[in-house]
Amino acid sequence: MKMKKLLAAGMLGALLLVSGCEPASSQSDFYAMDTFMTVTTYDKNEKTAEDTRVEIEQHINGLDQLMSRQREESELSALNAANGQPVTVSDELYEAIETAVQYAELTGGAYDPTTAPLSDLWGIGTDHEHVPTQAEIDETLKKVGWRNIQLLGNNTVQLLNGAQVDLGGIGKGWAANDAAAICRMAGDTMQALAQLGGNIYGIGQNPNSEDGTWRIGIADPDNSASSVAVISMTDESVVTSGDYERYFMQDGKRYHHIFDPSTGYPTDNGLRSVTVVDTDSAEADALTTGLFVKGLDKGLEFCAEHDIKAVFITSDKRIIPTENVLPQYTFMGEEAGYIDAR
Repeated sequence: MKMKKLLAAGMLGALLLVSGCEPASSQSDFYAMDTFMTVTTYDKNEKTAEDTRVEIEQHINGLDQLMSRQREESELSALNAANGQPVTVSDELYEAIETAVQYAELTGGAYDPTTAPLSDLWGIGTDHEHVPTQAEIDETLKKVGWRNIQLLGNNTVQLLNGAQVDLGGIGKGWAANDAAAICRMAGDTMQALAQLGGNIYGIGQNPNSEDGTWRIGIADPDNSASSVAVISMTDESVVTSGDYERYFMQDGKRYHHIFDPSTGYPTDNGLRSVTVVDTDSAEADALTTGLFVKGLDKGLEFCAEHDIKAVFITSDKRIIPTENVLPQYTFMGEEAGYIDAR
C-alpha cells in the first residue's frame, strides 16, 4: 500500500548533524505538489549522487503533472472534468486512485480522496476562505464519498454524483516511496533524505550521524519552527498532518484543511497533529489524515489493531506515542508546556 505545509514546518526534520567524514552530496530545493521540497542525496561517487537527485526531482515533477488537481493540464484534472463519464487513465494514476480507495475503505472513510468539493467550498488557503452556510455544506456533501469512485478495470475510472478526486492525501507519500525506490536502484552506497513538505523519507543511513539514524522533528503546533519530539529512523518515512498547516481564524475559531467527510466541517476533536512512521510513505500519508479524523481514542484503537506507529498531539498539550514507536521516540516538549503522556 502505498498537504499543506510551509517550508519551515515541512523541513523541520530535520537534522541534528554531527561532524564527520561525509560522502559526496547533491541537494535541490524545488516546489511541486503544492509544497516546498528538498532532496539531498549522498554517495561515494559524486556523479551518482547528482544524477540520482536529478532523477528524483524530475520524477516528482512528472507525478505533479499526473496527479495534481490544481493543474488544468493534468491527467487527474481531465478525469475530474469528465462530468461522470468513464475515463481511461494511465497505469500509474489508476494504481494511485485504487490505493486511495483502499485506504478509504481501511479507515472506514476517515480518509476520503473525494473531499475536494469541500476544499473548494471553504477555500482554505485562498483569498476567498470563509465559513459556508449549512445549506451550502449539505449540498456539497452530496458530492463527497469514496464510494463515488468506480474502478471499472482496464484502467477505467468513473466518478459518480459530481465527485472529484484529490490525491493530495497520498500524493507526496507516493512520491517519497518512488524517491526511495530510485535511490535503492542507484546502488548500495546511496543514502538520501527526501523532505517533501510534511512527508520525510530517510533512505539508508544518515552519513552525518554517529549512529546512522535520521532524526526527524515533530513540530510544535503552536510554533512549527520548533520540535516537541524527535523520531529516529533509517529506511522509513515520517509524515505529519496538523491543524496548523493551512487554516484561517474567524470569531476566535480555527478552521483548518483536514475535513471530516461525514460533517463537511474541519475536524474538531481535540487533536492538533498526528504523525505516522512507516516504511510506506503513501500509507503514512493517508493514515495521518484518517487518524486525525478518527480522533485520539479511536485513532489509538486503530493503531493497536493495525500495528501503526504514531504520535498524537492534543489541544490540551499532551503528546501520546503508541507503544511500538517508543524505541524511536524522544520527548522534547517540556519547555513548551507539553506533557509526555505515554
